[in-house]
Amino acid sequence: MSTFVNSLKKQNEFLQGEVERFASAVDDLAGQLAQARAQLEAKQRVGVASERSEMELADDTTMISSPEETA
Repeated sequence: MSTFVNSLKKQNEFLQGEVERFASAVDDLAGQLAQARAQLEAKQRVGVASERSEMELADDTTMISSPEETA
């Protein structure tokens, strides 16, 4: 019986180690996901600002060269 108990204890220790490794991997992935989201949000903000600048520039040039405005 003690051999069986020892075997179960060893299996339990092994499985606890596996759980720790998987938990660490999940934590690493969560950190990578958070970092990727932050980068995406920053790029989206830059893209939105760039689009606004382009729209403002287009509005300015339309106002300058619009035939309706000069007629």
